[in-house]
This record gives sequence, C-alpha cells and structure tokens, in this order.
Amino acid sequence: MIWSQAVVKGVLKQVGAGHWSGDTFCASVIEIGAHSIENVRVAKCLLQQMETGEEMVLLICSAHIYAVKVKGNTYKEGAIRQLGWALLIAAPLGWLVIPLIVSFVFVRRFYTIHSF
Repeated sequence: MIWSQAVVKGVLKQVGAGHWSGDTFCASVIEIGAHSIENVRVAKCLLQQMETGEEMVLLICSAHIYAVKVKGNTYKEGAIRQLGWALLIAAPLGWLVIPLIVSFVFVRRFYTIHSF
C-alpha cells in the first residue's frame, strides 16, 4: 500500500529467489529477525550490502527497501526519485486536491529516507 512504512531490525536469515527488473531485484521473500517480508524489491546497490548472518536495519516503504544500516554504515537509495515524483505530480496537478495529497506521500518518503 502507498502509505505503508516499516523499519525492520534483526539478523538477515535469507534472501529468497526472485528475478531482476533492470537494477532492481524482486525477492520472493526476505527473512530478517522474526519477520518474513514477501514480494519486496531492493536496488542492486543495497542488495550488495545485505549479507546473510549480519545484524541490520531495513527501511521498507510500500514493498521497496530504500535504506539499509549494517556494520555501522547506512546505505540509501531512491530519496531524490521520491522528491522528483512529488514535484512531477504537484506541479501540473497541484490545483486538484487528490494529486496534491499523493505528492505529500512522496515528500514524506523522501524525508524518511533522507533522515534514516
């Protein structure tokens, strides 16, 4: 769902099988700590930082992983894209209420990713 956000912490147990769509991996399941997250997408640059057996924190928004904290380092991806979507929606359609609300969702995601 467009509103969903979660911060999941634990030891990465498994990154399930999936397929590549450009530079994005669509995993059937990711098991971390006590959580099992199904049908999640992760960028190649973030997937390279995710090693099984490592303690990490994941920022998940709408079935996409946008940030990973592992070994004291934080890796983020997609913050500027979220801001771009907000501007793309708000600029031509800002006079309508619903597109303006949707653009705030993207601004919220930008802020969440940026401050992670």
